[in-house]
Amino acid sequence: MDQSEVGMAPINGRLIRIQIEKPSATKKWPNGFWAILKLMCLFYHRTVVPRKKTCYGCTVDKFKEGIRDGAVHDMDSLEMKPMLVQYEYQDPRRVVGCGTDGEYTSLLDQEESACPICDTLWWNQDGMAENYSEEDIGIGRWNHRGSGLLSLLLLLGALTFIIYDIVNFLDKLWGKPDLILRMMIKMTLYIILIIYPLLSLCSKLRSRLPTALANLRWASALNVRYLIKRGQILGIGRRGLPGKMLLFLFQLTPLIVALYRFLIFTVISKCGFNWSTIVTSLIGVIYGQWYGLYMYLLYFVRISFQREFNLLLIYFRENEGNDTRCRGAFFATVLDFLCFKQLVNLSIFVMFPALVFAVSGNITYEYLLSNTRCVAEDELNRSVAHHTLRLAWSEVFVSLVSYLIALGGIHAEYIFDDFVGRLLHLRSGQNWIFWSHLNIDISYVTKNSHFLLVSTIFSFISIFMAFNFGTQDITDLAFCNDTMHEDLCV
Repeated sequence: MDQSEVGMAPINGRLIRIQIEKPSATKKWPNGFWAILKLMCLFYHRTVVPRKKTCYGCTVDKFKEGIRDGAVHDMDSLEMKPMLVQYEYQDPRRVVGCGTDGEYTSLLDQEESACPICDTLWWNQDGMAENYSEEDIGIGRWNHRGSGLLSLLLLLGALTFIIYDIVNFLDKLWGKPDLILRMMIKMTLYIILIIYPLLSLCSKLRSRLPTALANLRWASALNVRYLIKRGQILGIGRRGLPGKMLLFLFQLTPLIVALYRFLIFTVISKCGFNWSTIVTSLIGVIYGQWYGLYMYLLYFVRISFQREFNLLLIYFRENEGNDTRCRGAFFATVLDFLCFKQLVNLSIFVMFPALVFAVSGNITYEYLLSNTRCVAEDELNRSVAHHTLRLAWSEVFVSLVSYLIALGGIHAEYIFDDFVGRLLHLRSGQNWIFWSHLNIDISYVTKNSHFLLVSTIFSFISIFMAFNFGTQDITDLAFCNDTMHEDLCV
């Protein structure tokens, strides 16, 4: 039988108390969500949904009890950082140590908790605590035995594949002054495509060595446990997968670009089929799809935080003055958000200099084409040169637009800034100490990152390099000695 609970919802700019119908059982999550995680090689941990979630304060208290009672024997080998305890240890029920029977036991499961902060970790889309298990959400066969090893092997295999292709074309283009601009433009594409598999591999290493790599906090944002919590906030069991049209477009556009590249290689340039053509075309398809899925994942996490911050505002309104509850719920949400923010900043740090170089390099390349007559003397050279330029522009356009749509902007800070702005409007003249403490917490979270500054510096360097290459003698360029279509086949 359905249960009726009381909640708060923003209606016409005001918080109104409403009745929320809560189903008695959690609906299974859509298979599309699990398929995305599987295709992105994200599964690693055998257990992804703990039987019980505890806030950081309760976790520390249980560890203290375990030390006092002698149940914790390996405390020195454990990092007590919140993200590690919640997401990274192999089995959340095996964090504490061995019991008297030699089997792993968990202090976190020994008794039921009445902690209201722990309940916020189970929030659904309506801000109600809703417990669920792996069976409830239907993960089943998607996270089978050996999934972690399979994900790791696929990532390593894909990285080996693209490194082979990079070495192959560098070996043929390196040391040729007339091909240096095209080589650098091609490298920018590979840098963009290789971002996700490298980040995912680092995430696996952090899960494998959580203590040694404890400071790689951003890596938790690519953890299945983390993403399940994001899906929990969005209520995908009842509402389905959000942004299906965006997911379709994120997959379709890289596929179109990859198909265009294949046609240039095999038809327009008359390279024909060879091992290099096949490898490059497959890389365009596989890594393009990974890039599209990564963009959707950023969108998925972004809208989940926008919803969770809305729920947090309602929670503050209901519990104004309760310093412990509000600060506990605030940090539980914000620590997760900081992981996402760092992941986005790292992506910006790598991606934007590459995109800036690609744009300035394409402009230089187009300028060189328009200021030399030798291209017009050969129809094949002219066709190859212009199609290659269009391909480069389409790659830049798809990469940049997909990223901006996924994030809703350039970086993720605006999500938290928007939350803080609405929180200031919510603040009342009462409970001055409560709001002062919250302001201190907010100032800690809003500390500036150096990633954007470093990325900007590298972007200016990229612009200088690309335009500096344009000063070379254009009479020596490949499309001026009837070898443009041959050099494209390397």
